[in-house]
Amino acid sequence: MTYSNKFKLIIFFSFLLKLTFILFFHEKGLSDEWLILFKNYLNNKSYSYYIFDGRYIPSSYMPPLYLFFLYFSKIISLDMFNFLYVTYFFQLLLSTFSVYLFFYICRNFFNKNYSLFGVLIFSIFPLLVYSNALVSSATLQLFLYLSFFKLYLDLLNENKNVFKLVCLIFVSSACLLLRGEFLIILLFSIIYLVVINKKMISFAIILIVCSFLITSPYIIRNFMNTGKIHIVNVTGYALWKGNNHLAKVEGFHNSLHPNQNKSWPKVDEFKNLYKKLNNVPKNNKYEINRDEVFKKEAINNIFSDKKKYFKLYLKKLISYFFIDINSTLKNYYHPAHIYPLIIFSFMSLPGFLIGIKKFRNSKIVYIFLITGLLTFLISSFFILPRYKISIISFQILSSLFFIEYLIKIFKKEKKI
Repeated sequence: MTYSNKFKLIIFFSFLLKLTFILFFHEKGLSDEWLILFKNYLNNKSYSYYIFDGRYIPSSYMPPLYLFFLYFSKIISLDMFNFLYVTYFFQLLLSTFSVYLFFYICRNFFNKNYSLFGVLIFSIFPLLVYSNALVSSATLQLFLYLSFFKLYLDLLNENKNVFKLVCLIFVSSACLLLRGEFLIILLFSIIYLVVINKKMISFAIILIVCSFLITSPYIIRNFMNTGKIHIVNVTGYALWKGNNHLAKVEGFHNSLHPNQNKSWPKVDEFKNLYKKLNNVPKNNKYEINRDEVFKKEAINNIFSDKKKYFKLYLKKLISYFFIDINSTLKNYYHPAHIYPLIIFSFMSLPGFLIGIKKFRNSKIVYIFLITGLLTFLISSFFILPRYKISIISFQILSSLFFIEYLIKIFKKEKKI
């Protein structure tokens, strides 16, 4: 069988596997934040999370792209059937195309055979397969992140043209409207591009300026409503959720209910926080001021007991890069989920070292630095299993270096 046919077979098998998971394990409806945001958007065409006295408060708590993704599925469904079926179908298509993207990322470092092996692992990796059956931005995030990294690596290869630059700009803009941490990735990537190749400074400027121009309508909307220039407004809450008296690696598990008095636990440690939250004025700046309360509370927690929260940070860091040994989430320790995570997380460490030693070039250094950046950044907040999607592609990629190394050693010994 030719390499091309093998690749097509892997993609087809990946499609069928993910389709099977969607059919049998898909979520039956929206929940938590997405449910509230989506209902408010349908009812009032307002991107709002909170409603006070019948007044919809403009929200920037969640980046808006996935809501638009859901709303587009709703339009396509024509109200003839559950729009989530359309959502899952689109996620299936994006996930299938992600396999294609991962292959061409692998081709930057490996021959066709190793790249195909890496793609096979990637296409059947349980966490990535299961994410297709969730009402979550995880699948869309994976597709957009891989698109960004593929196009960015082309830039590092000096394989650049106007079309690819335009694609990179639109992908970067979409990522900014999907995940808050992508702003750090984008800024780091631009700095890295200029440091590696001074000739790329014009491309870097065009990329950053045009990306923000495309996202500017949403940024202007936020500024007009709150007086603050921002894309997402959840940093304080996310920091507090992962750094409070009840927080574990997974954070303090409780939905961000519009009225915390209805759903939050009555514990002495939170009384002062509740009082401050109740005193936040119910106007357009509510989310801004509310998030500031959470940020100050989280910072106060951290500095009042540095040793405790530093240990918690290390636990989150280890849990994010490897596994959470104290997870309370359902089915986290299912063998199909936990064993692949353990194997490829641990294999990626020697893989990093082998990759650096083997290539010593800007592309592999960039991949490893991004992996480290995401690990240290996200661990500052809290860790849920789906967050692993941000780095698992790079861990599979790094593991390939280790697998390639072991195979070469085995072949040498066999010849002897």
